[in-house]
Amino acid sequence: MRSPEQGAARERTDLAWQRAAFAYTALGAVVLGVAAHRDAAWLLAVSAGLIGVASGVWRRGRALYRRAGVTAQPRALALLSAVTALTAVVAAVVVLVER
Repeated sequence: MRSPEQGAARERTDLAWQRAAFAYTALGAVVLGVAAHRDAAWLLAVSAGLIGVASGVWRRGRALYRRAGVTAQPRALALLSAVTALTAVVAAVVVLVER
């Protein structure tokens, strides 16, 4: 039987992955809005990519939540960090190109 701490850790982990997925979804929606207002069709691909990342993050979080135990996920977190850094670089490029 799991202790209450293990259940709480699972819930916190699941919520963290959900927050990350929601953040990518929100960013994709913002980019979609910018694409619509500036008639920048190429931003549709960026928005679709962000929504795709959000879907992958959400699915990964759900898969982890279904596992029997809560374990560290260094590879998944490293990948999420790399995607976040890449997103920041793309955002900087978008700002500079769309000026």
